[in-house]
Amino acid sequence: MALVVTIVAVYAQNQTVAFKSVVARTETRRAEAAAMAGVQRALADIQAVADAAGQPVTLEDSWATLGNNGAEEFMLGTDSFRIQIIDNAAKIDLNTITEAQLQNLNLTQEQIDSFLDWRDVGQSNRALGAKDDYYNGLTKPYNAHENQLQSVYELLDIKGFTPQNVLYPVDNTSSTSGSSALNDLALVEVVTTLNYSAATTPEGDGRVNVNNPQLNAQNFSQQAQIPLQTAQQIIAQRGTQPNGAFTALSQVLAVPGIINNQAVVRSVLDRMSVAPGEQLIGKININTAPETVLQAIPGISQDIATQIVDNRPTGGYTQLSELLSIGSDQAFVGAVADSLNVNSQ
Repeated sequence: MALVVTIVAVYAQNQTVAFKSVVARTETRRAEAAAMAGVQRALADIQAVADAAGQPVTLEDSWATLGNNGAEEFMLGTDSFRIQIIDNAAKIDLNTITEAQLQNLNLTQEQIDSFLDWRDVGQSNRALGAKDDYYNGLTKPYNAHENQLQSVYELLDIKGFTPQNVLYPVDNTSSTSGSSALNDLALVEVVTTLNYSAATTPEGDGRVNVNNPQLNAQNFSQQAQIPLQTAQQIIAQRGTQPNGAFTALSQVLAVPGIINNQAVVRSVLDRMSVAPGEQLIGKININTAPETVLQAIPGISQDIATQIVDNRPTGGYTQLSELLSIGSDQAFVGAVADSLNVNSQ
């Protein structure tokens, strides 16, 4: 009798486990269905941005207000989901960030050197950085990436970076500058590896690549809407650059006489680029970026970052040259030209 009771008990227990397993699978499928519904709902709004490529992307758009930053609950039968779409163009791109920008974040010199050694190709490490000889000596050895980062969480593989200083806000006093643009934000909240925007003019046309060797002064003048003499000056100055090419629009602004001609400065900001293609990489969208991200850019102070955000017009900035009403000194204008844009992709 005891044996029979035991068998029945085991059978009943197995049936209970099987039932719970079925329930768990059912709940998993329902959760997956709710998640997919949320993804599809978000993709519809993101597609609207793609369809309007080159137009200003702002926090007033439907993608930004959808879901009330994750607070609104959408029902799907008896299940629900929440949505929040985050603009990567409102963040700093780790694959284009400069050492000067890194110094404006809450990073130690060891972290800055190690990050640059991890991303950049080269055999020797910086003073406080690390290359393969360091990583190969770890308990679980690996090599320095020496390429573009694929995820912000790749930071956790780099010497000096830990979950504590990547995923959580940390004390500003450890930064190289003694202060930080991050304030109470974690590093992971302000950086990305996927920041793209459209290389378009305010009219939606493609920007003029100032490094195009096929571009003659006459065509350059017409396309960029600048005087012929200025076009000739820029082309001549291009020939004096290393490898015969500008690497940043701030170098174009440094051509003698340009910074004092506001009409030409506007054309540099709104109509030129230093690379071919329909996309700009690493440009921060001034219509969606928070002050903390903007003030991490050298040449943009906390006060200017506040003005950029506070002065956003209804419908957003439509061209970078609108920022000339905030500042016109060469450092600021150069920062605008090299680091900012008005849209996202």
